Amino acid sequence: MFKLLHPRWDPVALHDYFNLVVIAILNVENLTYLATGKGFELFFTSAMVYFLLDTIFVGIYPQSVKSPVVILSHHICSALYMLIPYSYPHYQWCMAYCMLVEINTWLLIARRQLGGKLTEFRSKLMLLRAFYISWVALRNIFYPYLIWAFYKEWQVETQLAGTPWNWILVTPVCQAFLTGLNYHWDAAADGQGAACPARGQVWQAPVSKARGPRCAVTHTDPEDTAGRPVGHGRCAQQAMAAAAAAAAVAGGSSGGNHTLEEL
Repeated sequence: MFKLLHPRWDPVALHDYFNLVVIAILNVENLTYLATGKGFELFFTSAMVYFLLDTIFVGIYPQSVKSPVVILSHHICSALYMLIPYSYPHYQWCMAYCMLVEINTWLLIARRQLGGKLTEFRSKLMLLRAFYISWVALRNIFYPYLIWAFYKEWQVETQLAGTPWNWILVTPVCQAFLTGLNYHWDAAADGQGAACPARGQVWQAPVSKARGPRCAVTHTDPEDTAGRPVGHGRCAQQAMAAAAAAAAVAGGSSGGNHTLEEL
């Protein structure tokens, strides 16, 4: 559909840049709410609209992510999960704490789309460190802690309601599911899981008669350009990188150890 409007539009890149913009806005709104206690309605509405639009996009263009079923399951679970703090305002902080993980999501996408454009070593190193620190701190430590925290909140709600069958019971269950997804992404190739573009997909730009055909290299690293064509100046470099990656795979190497140059 997008290529009917502009033949060079790539669903993978379009999805990534959409997320870079929208998730940045969500992070600002979330941090503002946590700092001031105000603006939850705007934050909630923005998050719901984001999950709706992203679900529609991934449903139409499943090739824009590595595992569309996992991403769609995550979005549906999150959207339903968010109805609890909306219905029980004294649990709004729960949604805000859960959505802190989107800081790492933004860094993941920025590392993939913007990391290669950074020229200073220090900038690349800062982005790399921020990504891995936030991944471990938020996804591997903070999210499991929230299972216990929400379980304690359910116990309090059980005493107030006089029955264990209250809506807060959903929170530790959903949190356990989302935490499980985080560890699934840990175990996935490249440690980046379902949010990565699909491997080995080639997006061919139209050939210009005036300029001649462009060099297109099939990338196997989702952190690079996800199989999109590269300019003439980078063709040799990318071809060598692709050949080296293919040789490494043939030699039985695992694809999960990235160097800073692959950022």
